[in-house]
Amino acid sequence: AMMSVEGVWKVEVMGPHGWDRIATALLKDGRYFGASADHYSTGSYEFADDSITWDARVNQHGKVRAVYGSKKRRMNVRFEGKLKKEDKIVGRSQAADSKKFELRTRLIRLGNID
Repeated sequence: AMMSVEGVWKVEVMGPHGWDRIATALLKDGRYFGASADHYSTGSYEFADDSITWDARVNQHGKVRAVYGSKKRRMNVRFEGKLKKEDKIVGRSQAADSKKFELRTRLIRLGNID
């Protein structure tokens, strides 16, 4: 059976104090949607073999966090990673305009989108 990345995922980045949960993401039909209490993001993903990449536009509307070394309310983020087992994606993400803030990023599958 071919593994799929479609579903609901917990998104975490490696911060100064360990893994930091930053979003819940939904991946479906090549579209990426993410949100937390203070932000939402929309974008598209490509998945081939076990590799996944996505580009998303992040909009921070609450408490603005400098997750990628920038306190901008809007930024474009790119992720590149691999599906490890069915329930875990690991890789790196960075703001499009800031190559030096590359964050280790992981997603843990929470459920399916029916």
